[in-house]
Amino acid sequence: MDIETAIVQWLNTAPELDGIHASLSVPPDRPARFITVERTGGMEGPYRSTPIVAIQAWDSEGRYKAARLAETVKRRLMRLTDIDRVADISIESVTHLPDPGPPFTERYQILTQITVASMEA
Repeated sequence: MDIETAIVQWLNTAPELDGIHASLSVPPDRPARFITVERTGGMEGPYRSTPIVAIQAWDSEGRYKAARLAETVKRRLMRLTDIDRVADISIESVTHLPDPGPPFTERYQILTQITVASMEA
């Protein structure tokens, strides 16, 4: 399972995130608000994988709005187990991580560990 793509699709179908696009990289046009998803590590085994994934909520309108966006994203992520083969998700941290730019953009990072059943199981 391509967990990054699965998370991007999951976020892009969320009614509560309507109009806020999630992708695997920063969009070239840098909209005011967007979400990025990046696998940063994790274990791969014969029956399950436990990827570590960073989800970043970006908002150029200020820290408060970036924090609120991160909270909305976090609530959506906690329902990731609705996806077939996703057995568990844990939020390891939520960190204020502003991007110095240019242009400067407020950003929060949600670090997750996800348990995914392998096709071999």
